[in-house]
Amino acid sequence: MSAIDLLLHLDHLDLGVAAPRAAMALANRLGARLDALYVADLPATAFSLPEAVPVQLEETQRRVAEAQTHDPLWQQAIAAHGLAGLWRVTQGDTVQTVSQAASGYDLLVMERSQQRSDAPVGFGSVSRCVFACGRPVLVVPDVAPVASIGTRVLVAWNGSRESALALAAALPVLQRADEVKVLDGSEMNADMLPVLPPPGLLDWLQRHGIRATVEIFGTGPSHAAGPAVLDTAHAWGADLIVMGAWSRSRLAQMVLGGTTRHLFMHGDVPMLVAH
Repeated sequence: MSAIDLLLHLDHLDLGVAAPRAAMALANRLGARLDALYVADLPATAFSLPEAVPVQLEETQRRVAEAQTHDPLWQQAIAAHGLAGLWRVTQGDTVQTVSQAASGYDLLVMERSQQRSDAPVGFGSVSRCVFACGRPVLVVPDVAPVASIGTRVLVAWNGSRESALALAAALPVLQRADEVKVLDGSEMNADMLPVLPPPGLLDWLQRHGIRATVEIFGTGPSHAAGPAVLDTAHAWGADLIVMGAWSRSRLAQMVLGGTTRHLFMHGDVPMLVAH
C-alpha cells in the first residue's frame, strides 16, 4: 500500500476542535502521515495603508512566535494516535500559502465555520482553496461531531467531472469503509459524455474493491439536491460525504442555489470534495 500524506490547515491553535480530530481520525484510518500548517494570515490588503503596515507585521510576527511554541503539543497529540508528522508555521495570504503547500500532499483538511465566515459561501478561503490547490479537500464543519470518519461513507454522484475527481480521490477511504452508499443522480447529466468507463459506476467501484449500495437519486429541481443529500446522510448515519464541488460556477450557485453551497452553509458532516 502506497504512503499517504495529509495536510491539516489551522487558522487557530485549538487542537481539540472538529478539524484536527477529523484529520487525526482519518490519518489513523489510512495509516497516513499528518502534518499541520498554521498560517498567520497576512493578506495583500494589509499593505494598502502604509501607516498600518508596521502594526500588521508586528501582530503577524507575534502570532507566528506564539504558534511555534505549540510544536510539542502537536507532537504529543499525534503520538497519542500513533501518528507521525510535522508542525509547520508560516505567514502570508492564506489561500496562496495553503494552496502552494498542499501541492506536496495527497489531501488537504480544512475547517469550515458556520458561525464566522470570511466571505460569501463560494468565495471564502475554504472554497478558494478547493479551486486553487489542485488536491482533494476534506472540509470539516466546525459543528461536526466527528465520532468517527470513513466508516459509513455517502457518495453524492452526479456524473460530472468534479464527481469523478472526488470519487477517485476517495478510493483509499472507500476501500477501508465499513459501508458505502451511492446516491446516483447522474440522470440529471445524462446528455454528458460518461466520465467513467462502461458499463458504469457500480462495476467501476467493484473493480476497485469497493462494495456499495446504489440508490437512484432524483430530486427534481437542482436546488433541492443539497437538502436531500444532507437528509440522507443523517438518516443513514454517514460520517463522511464524498462529492464534487462547484460543478456549476460559484456565482451561479449564489444566485440559483446548489448542492455545494447548501452543504457548505448547513452541513454538519465532513465532506471530501474535489474540483
